[in-house]
Amino acid sequence: MTQEEKPKDDKAKIDTGGGAYVGGDVHTQEFVGRNKVIQAGDRNVVAGGDITDSMIHTGDTVGVQQGATLEEFLHLLAEIRRLLPQSGLDKDTADAVDADYRVVEEHASKPKPNRAVILGKLKGAAAALTTAAAAAEAGQKLLPLARKAAEWAGQLFR
Repeated sequence: MTQEEKPKDDKAKIDTGGGAYVGGDVHTQEFVGRNKVIQAGDRNVVAGGDITDSMIHTGDTVGVQQGATLEEFLHLLAEIRRLLPQSGLDKDTADAVDADYRVVEEHASKPKPNRAVILGKLKGAAAALTTAAAAAEAGQKLLPLARKAAEWAGQLFR
């Protein structure tokens, strides 16, 4: 019997040396058999999957500091609140952001901090600062600090 005459249910041993093997049709929109690099532009990030607990470096001077302490986190919040009056934000936005950071400080200082409350308030404050920074230069100085606070909180309150 020749190779072509073998019955279809005869399973051949295939040694790929560690590579992938597909024994049949594959229908996909895109298939990458090795590494795929996507150029996203200056300081932009493209994520094709879960990036939880990953560090992304964009070249900015503000980055994730691994292992931030609670004391450093509280000091950062105090610094943000100290800079709020000088930020040029409208009073309503500044008051709302300040209130969010006061709640975060209060919960972070508790023996069992409420992660959901802390992260929710930090995201809300960052969103308000993002909107303000887009409208004017007012929140641009505070926005990197707000993002840093959210990153540290994600590390501290698990």
